[in-house]
Amino acid sequence: MERCSLLHVEDEDASAYLLRAALDAAGIGVSVYRVSDGEQALAFLNKSGVYQKARQPDLVVLDLNMPRVDGWTVLAKIRRREELRDVPIVVLSTSRQREDRERSLALGARRYIIKPHDFESLVEAAASICAEFLPQAVT
Repeated sequence: MERCSLLHVEDEDASAYLLRAALDAAGIGVSVYRVSDGEQALAFLNKSGVYQKARQPDLVVLDLNMPRVDGWTVLAKIRRREELRDVPIVVLSTSRQREDRERSLALGARRYIIKPHDFESLVEAAASICAEFLPQAVT
């Protein structure tokens, strides 16, 4: 059986590392692909450039504040593409602004999660996200 895949769109290396470590700590069997800005995310999802052979992810975990193309633009463009409309998107952001949460959900994010400040909470969030959207990956 092929592993589930997760596309992590995150410009901060430390945050990307921590999510991967949290998934491992939670025992989640998922292949993680990471891009570091919105432009790369769109190229990955459109299978263009170096991402021509990229697999469509089963889940996208998206940061909002990124260089080149922000998370809201990525979210809106994903939701306009018929073949990507059903891919669940979870926004994982430092923003506690209610407007950011509401805008993300209005654009089609399935969940909005404020980045936890401690590793144990991140492990719990990762397990919860995967249990909801990738139940076949949870061991």
